[in-house]
Amino acid sequence: MIDTVIFDIGKVLMDYSWDQYLHGIVPDEIPYRTLEEAVFLNPCWEEHDKGLMTEEEELWDFISNAPDYEPEIRAVYENLGQCTWSFSYANAWIGELKARGLKVYALSNWQKRIFEQNEETMMGFLGQMDGYHLSYRTHKNKPDPEAFTGLFEAYGIIPEQTVFIDDNAANIEAARKLGLHAIRFVSYEQAKEELNTFL
Repeated sequence: MIDTVIFDIGKVLMDYSWDQYLHGIVPDEIPYRTLEEAVFLNPCWEEHDKGLMTEEEELWDFISNAPDYEPEIRAVYENLGQCTWSFSYANAWIGELKARGLKVYALSNWQKRIFEQNEETMMGFLGQMDGYHLSYRTHKNKPDPEAFTGLFEAYGIIPEQTVFIDDNAANIEAARKLGLHAIRFVSYEQAKEELNTFL
């Protein structure tokens, strides 16, 4: 019997896009592409999710990729949280599941700076949950199995009684290997319908 649901956050409960934000700082195409590569497409982004660097270290990680654009990169970093926002259905979806008596958790790769700049919004759904692990606090990123098992151990979650929802294929595969039922998120309607087949 399924009694627990675990949600990813990015592209599941919250959307994100840097296009409009970045164009507001560097409207011209050439610096836009340079800053996009230096910050948002930078491979070090995933390391930043682990929360093992100071903000200044994170900032210099980005600047080192395009030192001629240091002022612009500092401006981008200043308000990174503006690149993400909650989906309109997020709070209600979590509320519906809680009303059905399910335990609900979140497990997400998430940077400290972005969380702190969106905390009030995110608590609309996180505040209804039974708990959550964000990578900047646990220092473990999905699909590392330890990211999952840390959540299991903290809250007494039984994988076989749990559905995991994430948009990332590698995370879905990792979850299934650990015994979780898993749904690859494509849209709210699709994921909600698939989840209902488990409940």
